[in-house]
Amino acid sequence: MDARKQVDTNGLSFMRLIEGRYYYVDKTLLVKDLLDHNAEGVYLYTRPRRFGKSTNISMLDAFFNREYRGNTWFDGLLISDHPECDVHKNAYPVIRINLKSLYTSGSEYSFFLDKMASTLQDTFRNFAYLLDSEKLLDSDKDLIRDILSVRAREGFMQTCILKLCKFLEIHHGVKAVVLIDEYDSAVTRSMDDREVQKRIIGFLGEFMSSTLKNNDSLRMGYVTGVMQIAKAQMFSDVNNLTVNNIFSEMSEERFGFTESEVRKILNYYGKDDRFDEVREWYDGYRFGNAEVYNPFSVMSYVSNGFKPEDYWIDNTNNLAVEWLVDRVDLDTLGERANLVNGKEVIVDHIQASLTYDDLDGSGREELYSLMAMTGYLNAIPREGGGYTLAIPNSEVIRSVEKLLGKKIRISGERSATFARAVLDGDAAVMTSMLADILTNSSYFVLKDESSYENIVLALLHGMLGGYTVNQELEAGNGRADLILKPDFPGGVPVIMEFKDERSECDLEASAEDAIAQIHSRKYYMGMHGKVVIIGLAFHVKTPCAKTEILDLRSV
Repeated sequence: MDARKQVDTNGLSFMRLIEGRYYYVDKTLLVKDLLDHNAEGVYLYTRPRRFGKSTNISMLDAFFNREYRGNTWFDGLLISDHPECDVHKNAYPVIRINLKSLYTSGSEYSFFLDKMASTLQDTFRNFAYLLDSEKLLDSDKDLIRDILSVRAREGFMQTCILKLCKFLEIHHGVKAVVLIDEYDSAVTRSMDDREVQKRIIGFLGEFMSSTLKNNDSLRMGYVTGVMQIAKAQMFSDVNNLTVNNIFSEMSEERFGFTESEVRKILNYYGKDDRFDEVREWYDGYRFGNAEVYNPFSVMSYVSNGFKPEDYWIDNTNNLAVEWLVDRVDLDTLGERANLVNGKEVIVDHIQASLTYDDLDGSGREELYSLMAMTGYLNAIPREGGGYTLAIPNSEVIRSVEKLLGKKIRISGERSATFARAVLDGDAAVMTSMLADILTNSSYFVLKDESSYENIVLALLHGMLGGYTVNQELEAGNGRADLILKPDFPGGVPVIMEFKDERSECDLEASAEDAIAQIHSRKYYMGMHGKVVIIGLAFHVKTPCAKTEILDLRSV
């Protein structure tokens, strides 16, 4: 790319970005954020994957670590405009721990322990010089040797960073800074084995508590992850913990790229004319009050010749979201269809702190909370309470469509046939296709056979792109089960009422009752032109459909 700076999409450290002449978007004011808030605090920063957490943690290492004294990496960067921070520059021993690769799905707990032992060995190697310290006791050095030789017992592994902080303070006369990256990765990756996950949470809870709670040799603690695992499970009694998540205003622009940063990138590479394309594909995230772009996707777009693709989705671990989608089944299919089609969904609450026991319930709130924390949804607080949810951009829409497709194993052709039958009021075709779906479980997984409304939505998923789905919506003089409202002029509204019968012999009469209910309660009030009304009755796996086509003239 001529003499222009290189583009990194492989997660190089801050030091390598600067020394290797890579394009670096300046996020060094994160240092000032921490020092201004509490120079001796413990921080938990949660953001979606590939949004700059690891780059930022390597930048903090470069700034605080006494090992790098005399470096010029920060010359000309934003933090250099704040000389009041210089007293902290390269002033502390820094313990940096990456917990990303502690567990592989399907492994035993012993695998986690082995990987933890290896990770701690790598961490302690940076401080092997302590074995020559005249200030440490021989017993202290024996503990260091245990970690270096991977002989340490599980209990000592949980407390060894606390010990290392004390050893470093004894040797240097200065308290240590501890940086822990991706603390929740092993917990997320073990979601398919609850017993292993419970043991991992127990180990990491003790590890975090020992390292960050009442550690008199700790100057500052900084932890990153995708989600905040509830304090009771992971950060028990860490009294000085500051949690910074997607709703926090402090450091709101330190993760992800702002619009001005994206424009500057495109200008540098001579592609100012591509801004609208980048905005459509990679904008739409909101952290605090800041609108930000996906940084990994923007740089991948530049690196791949300015070609728009869903780069982020193919480079993240989707296990948590896929796990939850599998358990929610089709309960929120209508809302998810609206989200995929660029519409908003209103919820009363988003859980910023989740326990993995909560996720076993796998309800609507848990699904949307997890999707917001992991970057699949943008959650904007509403005045008076609640949140407005929307999928951020085209890249994520593609991903959610793929996840939805895993649940709906119905071909586009079958979906189109059912949609035509609905719009034509063809009750016979609808009944036949529903009977086929109900008796053939290979099409998609249902939580229970009475989820008939969601079965119909699954069959209609191909046409929902032009409709807004309203389930249990107040309409006319009552509440309709399902209304599909067209988003385009001349579109045909569809109103459906569902009945679940105990006896198969009552199905026809029940379907007729559903039609009568639509009329009696005037669910079509305010609609004009052609309107399709459908009564659907079910007894276990036997359906019956009745339809009418109304012609509602404008008054």
